[in-house]
Amino acid sequence: MKTVHTLALAIALAMAPALHATAADPEPVTLGGERRGEITSRSSLNHQDGSRSQLYRVDLREGQVAQFKLEGALRGRLTAFQGGDLVGASNAHSEVASMVIRAKRAGSYTIAVSGVDASSYGPFTLQAAAIEAYGGETLKVGASISDWTDSRRQLPLQIDEAGFYTIDMLSDDFDAVLKLDGPGTSLSNDDGGEGSNARISARLTPGTYTLTAEGYGSERVNGMYQIRVATRELPPGGLREGGELTVGGTVTGLYEGTAHPYTFTLPARRVVRIDMRSEEIDPLLHLSGNGVEKTDDDGGDNLDARISLLLEPGTYTLRADAASAGAGLYTLALAATEVPEGAGGGTLPVGRPTTANLLPGMTDRWTVSVRSAGEYTIAMDSDDIDSYLRLTRDGNEIASDDDGGGALNARIVQRLETGTYVIESSSVDGDTGGNYRLSFDRR
Repeated sequence: MKTVHTLALAIALAMAPALHATAADPEPVTLGGERRGEITSRSSLNHQDGSRSQLYRVDLREGQVAQFKLEGALRGRLTAFQGGDLVGASNAHSEVASMVIRAKRAGSYTIAVSGVDASSYGPFTLQAAAIEAYGGETLKVGASISDWTDSRRQLPLQIDEAGFYTIDMLSDDFDAVLKLDGPGTSLSNDDGGEGSNARISARLTPGTYTLTAEGYGSERVNGMYQIRVATRELPPGGLREGGELTVGGTVTGLYEGTAHPYTFTLPARRVVRIDMRSEEIDPLLHLSGNGVEKTDDDGGDNLDARISLLLEPGTYTLRADAASAGAGLYTLALAATEVPEGAGGGTLPVGRPTTANLLPGMTDRWTVSVRSAGEYTIAMDSDDIDSYLRLTRDGNEIASDDDGGGALNARIVQRLETGTYVIESSSVDGDTGGNYRLSFDRR
């Protein structure tokens, strides 16, 4: 996520007296041109901070956007005024002084070039350039506009034909957030595009929509951004919104704010891996059925979700969701393989330790029955892996432990009432597998 430094308003306002510190008229500068100058001990003095400044005048139309940049040996800063009002300032933390302003009304604007402090002197070149900015027209499919903003912006969008569309918001200056509201639609996205750019992929019906372009959280919006609206082809096989999953199959769905429910059936005990991948949303998976309640957010690559478990025969429900607000395409893949000899999981009797082999990336599930209430100890010991234990009942966690058994072994000591519980044994490092010993004893 990019960080935009907040301008030190007090420093910028300190330049205001410089407007009145000289009787000379500001030199004119035109957009597309440049002016050379030098800050010396004879330049106008700002009595508040001791810096020296030189003033320029530029004429702007209402709504016109202009960029000003300093080059040269001077360690300088820029500020802009109309009348006595401060309307812009360069970033105090940037090595190169650069400033963009949008004219709220037509007229002459004063650009002040100054040293960053009382000891800053030297030659400089002030460059002035016009920026082609969005003028407020209604956007349509195929539109690609550039704009500069220092506040939240709303843009009208007209969709003439029902279809599948992608809307991108790109910025190198701030962390883009894009929102879309219209007929039956209310979507938002933060990082669905590359880097911290925003992308919304959605099926839209004809009508008028509103795009809101802003920055993430409380971050100040200040800089250039682009909006692109384009049609998008449906993936081969179309889009799914739930239904039955087949082992070895992959489906593509379009998440639009509501989780999609899928089901699958295992005829026998299987090692199962479920992957939900997306470059546009932050995938979130939830698996339930046969006493299993498992949720994963970032278990896959990057922000992708992955659930790897040894599951008993039966029917399971899988919910494809997103960990944050957004809209976009995702793929869902289900793989199931035969259980290798020595793999863990199953029923674990009280007082009868067992050894098993944990497969890399897997979580073994053991069912235990407590026939009399009391205090019990669960221990997972291994020379191969960093053991991790989790105890649940009806899908709710009761206790968990990493290194409670000494070294990298795990141990849970817990008072349990009568009933059926599930022990999940895994590795803290999900990519590591190996042999381990598991015991469940009454104290």
